[in-house]
Amino acid sequence: MALAGKNTVVKVGTSASGPFTEVEELNEASMSLEGDNQEISTFTSEFVKRLQGLKDASYELGGFYSGNGGQQAVIRDAFLNDTPLYFQFLPDGTTGFQQEVKVASFEVEAAADGVVEVSIELEGTDAITLI
Repeated sequence: MALAGKNTVVKVGTSASGPFTEVEELNEASMSLEGDNQEISTFTSEFVKRLQGLKDASYELGGFYSGNGGQQAVIRDAFLNDTPLYFQFLPDGTTGFQQEVKVASFEVEAAADGVVEVSIELEGTDAITLI
């Protein structure tokens, strides 16, 4: 079943148990899960054999910059102060993934003929929880 992208919800909190609050003014969000596959083929192998090593998750957010308040400020402050940040990515608006993250980048961009935009990159740390 296809999902409408407009139903996606992204929330952050400063504790694994919440509360979690929706990040305002976003219009793009993506999640990437990767596994570090290690080749374990031997001389007798006829095909490549692999063993999955560590898993990794990253998230990219984009939208309109909301200034010094709200959850964008919580994300920015977690970057500046290297404090814990917990992230929920809910593709259908209610269920999805939760993980502790580190803020990899927080970019604000403006053009004279446009709006002020924000781009945020988050990197997971530790295991993902399905919610």
